[in-house]
Amino acid sequence: MKLIGAGILLFTGILAGCAAAKKLEHRAAMLRLLRQMLSAMMQELRNTLPLTADLLQTLADMPAFRSLTFLQDAAAHPHDFPYSWQKAVRQDPALTAEMAAVLETVGQTLGSTALDGQLAALALCMERLGALQADAESFAAQKGSLYRSMGVLSALFAAILLL
Repeated sequence: MKLIGAGILLFTGILAGCAAAKKLEHRAAMLRLLRQMLSAMMQELRNTLPLTADLLQTLADMPAFRSLTFLQDAAAHPHDFPYSWQKAVRQDPALTAEMAAVLETVGQTLGSTALDGQLAALALCMERLGALQADAESFAAQKGSLYRSMGVLSALFAAILLL
């Protein structure tokens, strides 16, 4: 019976460590997706110069960006832009404070300046997200294996105590 308990503890520790490491990887993936969204936004602005409401709807309809909750929420209320954008960004639990700050800048920029100004501001936001992404990837690479190892080691310690 103790061996079964030890096995369950070991399995739980491994899962906990892997889940913590996966969370770090998810942050880097989210930043990558946000940069893709900004790139698509810039491309749409260059090619078709749509109204802000149309731009949001186009991006929200793209399969790659359906998981971005704030974008879906903002596109659902285009008549309140930029307030709907700001509110959606602030309420999205998947975004960190740094991500939200960059995305709020995007909301303040869209439709408020000439095309060149919008593109320049979006390019700057992409650079900021790129720096955050590089940091997140580096952190995930460094700490991900640590989290997995700590999960295994803590589970082994608990299992030894149990036996």
